[in-house]
Amino acid sequence: MAANAVDFAGTLCGCRYEKELETHFRDCLLFYIDGRIRFERYCYGEAACLVFSLWANGLDETGKILWVKEPEFEVDQKAIPRVITDVQENGTALQVDNQRKRYVKAEEFDEDKPNGYGRFKVFLLRRKLKKH
Repeated sequence: MAANAVDFAGTLCGCRYEKELETHFRDCLLFYIDGRIRFERYCYGEAACLVFSLWANGLDETGKILWVKEPEFEVDQKAIPRVITDVQENGTALQVDNQRKRYVKAEEFDEDKPNGYGRFKVFLLRRKLKKH
């Protein structure tokens, strides 16, 4: 696979892809215009909250996600997407680790302040991208 993480980030700040048909957790992959990737796992129900999240520095040439740090618990390690194995529907659906459940594009966002992508940083990143 010859895709780059930036290919899935859209034109603003980034895009959120959510795992389809998930019943116990809400798993999300966020792609940013600087090539970074964030995985977030939320629980459903009355006490819905963020369970854990991870950062990656992008993808290698095979589609392997380059995680910065693995979680400590084995159950969390099993939840982590490892390799984007197929890009479907013009990039709006991603098959990961050859699993049946795909990550489907849910939204494109123009900033993500909680994760360090405020308006000024996004402005600078978009300017830098235009130069290249």
